[in-house]
Amino acid sequence: MGYTNYWYQKTDIPQDKWKLIKNEYKEYVKPVAGNLIEDSSSDDNIVFDGSCETFFFTQKATTEAERSYPGQDISFNCCKTRASKYDLAVWYLLTFINKLCPEIEISRDGY
Repeated sequence: MGYTNYWYQKTDIPQDKWKLIKNEYKEYVKPVAGNLIEDSSSDDNIVFDGSCETFFFTQKATTEAERSYPGQDISFNCCKTRASKYDLAVWYLLTFINKLCPEIEISRDGY
């Protein structure tokens, strides 16, 4: 059984908050995580891999046009980490995002 982080993003993140999130990732998360993660982020998303699933967080919420199947909760996102060392980077960033954008609900599997 794996260890997974979950978040629900129903709306786009405003540019001023996105700038703060990107800066926190660039100035804190990446340096602290160091070689535990491989970064492939761009202007509109934060993407890093740490040995299990790739963490992918975007400024833009998923749209109806991107719905894959009927009944899909397009706000739902997750990243399975198997509690690997990079899990701390994933959870830290999600809690930072949640503090700036409390409408983004976060949770994780517990021990």
